[in-house]
Amino acid sequence: MDLFQNKCYFINEISKKTCFNAVSTPKSVLYRGGKGNIMSQDKMPELLAVGESHQGCVRSHNEDNYLCISNYGGYCFAAVADGVGGHSAGERASYLCCHRLMLEWKALFKSDPAPTDARITSFLMDSVILANKDITGLNRMLHKKHHPMCTTLAAAVFTPQMVIVVHVGDSRVYCSRQNSFNLLTIDHTVQNELVEHGITAPEQLPSAHVISKAIGSDRYLKPELHTFFRTPQDRYLLCTDGLTNCLSNVEINKILAEAAAPRQAKDRLIRQTLMRGAADNVTVVAVFPKTDKDA
Repeated sequence: MDLFQNKCYFINEISKKTCFNAVSTPKSVLYRGGKGNIMSQDKMPELLAVGESHQGCVRSHNEDNYLCISNYGGYCFAAVADGVGGHSAGERASYLCCHRLMLEWKALFKSDPAPTDARITSFLMDSVILANKDITGLNRMLHKKHHPMCTTLAAAVFTPQMVIVVHVGDSRVYCSRQNSFNLLTIDHTVQNELVEHGITAPEQLPSAHVISKAIGSDRYLKPELHTFFRTPQDRYLLCTDGLTNCLSNVEINKILAEAAAPRQAKDRLIRQTLMRGAADNVTVVAVFPKTDKDA
């Protein structure tokens, strides 16, 4: 379902959580250009974002949604959302989340054509909280107290010098940079919370892989946000766990590094996931620097 133009897409065809792959975790101090210096704005290329969502090989419907918007010069906004709640409920939650983000993004640029990074940070936090209010309000109206519809979210705003990431749940944002591959988000799962509390081998406990935080599951939500410096060569990926349940981090990085364009990377990631059986919905957004061929 293509609901919006101007490079903003919501795909509803096809979400559940399980997997934990250890990679580098965010410290919000990542990346400076050159020899420790912030890259100057005039050297930073604009970005091209391409996304796709697929219901996979097993699920009968798609509870994922995504958006990518790059029609504001120097700024790019991308997000993936993995709905939880079964059948239409999860699909509705992920749609409402992406829809709220898109509305707030348009309102931001209507009021400020060149927002600062601080303004972008506030926009992300406020928009996620509003999305949570939208979904929890609908849950109350539909009397879904015990089995609420909710959604994960991984969203990133790429400004001329920074990438600002917000997430809830276990959808992820990755950065492929030359010889490194970094996970810019930390899964909100029971397993990770147990690790933080010093419990060893939490993966052996029941429900260890269940998500511990989601948009719409509680009236009081604190999203996690990190900021990172960009470099001109960076390639980014936003994805739901339908991808990471099937492909290893090494495989994902190899596809990102070898792809000639974001569309090629997106196509290969989806195809490889389907070839592995794709037991879940899978959604990816690849974000690459623009080249002369993209002009």
